[in-house]
Amino acid sequence: MKKIIRFLKRIFSKYEIGYEYWIDINEIKIPRYLKSKKIGMIDWNRKIRYWLETGEFESYILLSKDFTLVDGYSSYKIAKQSGMDIVPVYFVN
Repeated sequence: MKKIIRFLKRIFSKYEIGYEYWIDINEIKIPRYLKSKKIGMIDWNRKIRYWLETGEFESYILLSKDFTLVDGYSSYKIAKQSGMDIVPVYFVN
């Protein structure tokens, strides 16, 4: 029953905090301050290596209710560069 309720909430854009959702990567809004953020080469290489080895992102993509990126910019960039159409995200307050 909980899965059905969660599914209906997703249809009506009522996302629950703490649950993974898969959304279109193009719906994610990137704040200006993140667009200019540089990821250190050591961190970037570690995150890429982790993704290649596990098929998962090292850090979650966290969004606010209006689909603005809060955290997980490197995971977003990896997904974008890899040509992913949909990505796993979590919503936060």
